[in-house]
Amino acid sequence: MVRQLAKAIEESSISEVQKVSYISLAGNEPPWYRSDLQVQVGQTYTLLAAGKIQWSSRDPSLYGGPGFHLWSRVPRGQTNNVVRNTGTFVADRTGSLELAIYFGTWANAQGDLQTESGNYRALSGSLEVIVILWKDNVINGLKKLITACNSTLLSEALAQLQCPVITPFGWEYLKDTGISDIYSSNVQNNNKCISLNAKDDQGILRKPIEFNVFPSTQLQWDWKLLEHPSQNKEDEARYHDYISVAAEFDNGRDLTWIWSSQLDVDHYFDCPIKSWSDRETHYVIRKGTEQKNEWLRESRNLYTDVGKSMKFTPHKVTAIWLIGVATFQHASARAEFSNIKLINENETIQVL
Repeated sequence: MVRQLAKAIEESSISEVQKVSYISLAGNEPPWYRSDLQVQVGQTYTLLAAGKIQWSSRDPSLYGGPGFHLWSRVPRGQTNNVVRNTGTFVADRTGSLELAIYFGTWANAQGDLQTESGNYRALSGSLEVIVILWKDNVINGLKKLITACNSTLLSEALAQLQCPVITPFGWEYLKDTGISDIYSSNVQNNNKCISLNAKDDQGILRKPIEFNVFPSTQLQWDWKLLEHPSQNKEDEARYHDYISVAAEFDNGRDLTWIWSSQLDVDHYFDCPIKSWSDRETHYVIRKGTEQKNEWLRESRNLYTDVGKSMKFTPHKVTAIWLIGVATFQHASARAEFSNIKLINENETIQVL
């Protein structure tokens, strides 16, 4: 279907399109695949993709689609990832367009792989990708292509441009897990909120700050669970779908306080995802869904919780994270966050 769509786009002879290319990416090939497409700095291109990358030969339910895996770049430029199945980007350098199946963690914003490339050997499946290089007026070009080709992928690409979900002001997506549109600003009961709405999607929203940690330091927030993404114990990798608030520290590690569906309160564990296990620890502070749809207030002593679960003394918080993961079991994660504060004896920062 994707190959046929690429052919149909090419045969439509839309004036806004400069070039169309079809590329198949094998899941077990480490990044990066260099295409024959040359882009100029400032030129816009669109990716349309379909397919699955299987993570396990034993469990067919463990897989990711384009939104989990597909990234692009021009060498030495910034990396970009698609959201669900499509993405439209502006090249920040002139050169050959490269595509990647992302699996593990990046070492930097330019897309050097930090984790072992040998991890790709366990993957199977593929992604089919269409790349459209534009001359000008992408929106008009997509509208014409939808009329000519009647494709849901083209409609999705157009909707992302015409009705973008704006990232909450002052926050940014953690590049390691990719840009998404699952978080949005909201107001409830006259309070600023951030809404999480992820369906078979994931994302970490990050607010950079600088806040010294003392034995009295508290992190406070309000949250409301609307839909939990897991019905299983989240400390297993295949069930690691969850909702949490996290603090990032100046040694690069982070502690996340999670609302678990099954795990007992005060249970803590290193992240079961291998590439994150040395970086992230999870601390259960809520269990079950009996109190969903209610606003609940949390207050955690950072110094105590970090010392207990991570076995180091925290000195400085460098960011607060909101985390929503719903990709392992392909379910939905929905929640609201509000009134996030960091508090010392003589200082308070209103994070949200």
